[in-house]
Amino acid sequence: MPWSNIGPVVDVEPGQSVFWNYSWQNGQDMGLQIAGPHFPPSVVSPGDLATLAASNQGIQLDGFGQGGIGSVMVNYVVTITNIGSSGSGMHNLQGGGVS
Repeated sequence: MPWSNIGPVVDVEPGQSVFWNYSWQNGQDMGLQIAGPHFPPSVVSPGDLATLAASNQGIQLDGFGQGGIGSVMVNYVVTITNIGSSGSGMHNLQGGGVS
């Protein structure tokens, strides 16, 4: 299921990276999730020429839920890097699950 406009809007300068982590309520494992940059319309202007790329997609085991060993709690991670050379990029996250 796709999701968009998640998290605070942050700015990343050319050549810099931002590490994100995200999760669902109670650390629910939602299967394979892919995240990437989302440019919220309220912060994009004609002068914004950033090129943002997602890498280092992953999932962390945060512990066991109330169901014991068969019930894990997870946290998803992704790195967003500005690979452009012209300007900074204000963004938050969008993504979705793979089925």
